[in-house]
Amino acid sequence: MIKLILTDLDGTLLNDEKHVPERNIIALKRAMEKGIHISIATGRNYYSAKRYVEELGLDVPVVFQNGAFIYMPFENKVLYESPLPSKIAKELIDYARKEKVDYILFSDFLDEKDMYMDKEHKGGYVKYLEQNSWRINKVDDVIKFITKDKVAEVVLMGNEAKIRRIIEFVGKKYTGQFSAIKNNVVDGWAFFEFFGKGASKENALRFLLNYFKVSENETMFLGDNYNDIGIMKLVGFPVAMENAVEEVKKVAKFITLSNNDGGVGFAVEKFVL
Repeated sequence: MIKLILTDLDGTLLNDEKHVPERNIIALKRAMEKGIHISIATGRNYYSAKRYVEELGLDVPVVFQNGAFIYMPFENKVLYESPLPSKIAKELIDYARKEKVDYILFSDFLDEKDMYMDKEHKGGYVKYLEQNSWRINKVDDVIKFITKDKVAEVVLMGNEAKIRRIIEFVGKKYTGQFSAIKNNVVDGWAFFEFFGKGASKENALRFLLNYFKVSENETMFLGDNYNDIGIMKLVGFPVAMENAVEEVKKVAKFITLSNNDGGVGFAVEKFVL
């Protein structure tokens, strides 16, 4: 019996216009009325996910930034965080510059305007940056804005082989001190996120299972992209969206409708309600 439903946001709960289809809202609220726990596990930061949390009325722990930040929004309570040490952030940016890989600095988990960029990106994530333009600070040198001992994260965008080479170089110096998460690939551009050690949706799941007093086998997770694969391997009922990458579909027990067709609602109706 499913007692906890966790859903990703982009490409999963949200359609391509970044709205929650009515079918999803109705199904999840009906599940809540039945006493089933509902939460979100997303790569987004709090402020970019805030309206969806409020739309669903989630007064529970919510997983942001791929598990690096777990937060109770209605209580303004931080339950877990794993920021990236600044010395590692600087090293990643330095190697990115040498390898001609694009990068973004994220200042703090609860900064509303949290993204810092010092060069224009012309690759696969132009649309992502346009959608998040309200968060972006355009500066002459992002390193100047690393003023504390930790930052929320660094993102690298570019050739995956180059990024993996950077991970290898930095990993030799800072073994076990950071987390590297492959989020997406668009038009050949890989998108990797770097947090403090232990940051992942998998570890966030363990926190939520303990909080809600449920087991992996009693949990449904719905996702679509590379950063969802680890958590999908742990839960009892992993669901992939029809629009998911093939690697996600391979670890799913069920492939639901696409994110544009209310696939979250369809799966909840079929297996929970």
